[in-house]
Amino acid sequence: MKRIIIFILFMVLPLIGGKISSVLSGDVKYAYSQIIQPEYSPPTMVFPIVWAVLFLLMGYSSWRVYKKCLSKNMNPEYCMRPYGLQLAFNYVWSPIFFGMGAYMLGAWCAVALLAAVIFMTFRFAMVDKLSAWLQVPYIVWIIFACYLSFGVAYLN
Repeated sequence: MKRIIIFILFMVLPLIGGKISSVLSGDVKYAYSQIIQPEYSPPTMVFPIVWAVLFLLMGYSSWRVYKKCLSKNMNPEYCMRPYGLQLAFNYVWSPIFFGMGAYMLGAWCAVALLAAVIFMTFRFAMVDKLSAWLQVPYIVWIIFACYLSFGVAYLN
């Protein structure tokens, strides 16, 4: 039973944090509709779908890494700290970008997020290769988010 509860906690933590970040950001749909978008900007409805999938991949990967660290008598903090760092950057990006309307600061936050995710992915790879590979869609999305963020900062 304890294993199931731990698994559920790992799966829902990114989702809950993402939801709180979204609420703290204000009316993101309205803000998104009011800014000049760079080319290739997706429709608003794409974002919650993509983020839900990415958060689930994060949760599953972090659970696998946590579990493998324990089974290998490794300190889970070795991988969980970079995981927490990237979650922190992830959670503050939307309130900065949409809530505050600080587009350039948000763009640089996206760059910091990308660096943190790459760092986390390397740490995950040392423990569990699959968990690292499951972060590739996240890295690709954050690269795209950097493009969009800097594009919005430039155009607005």
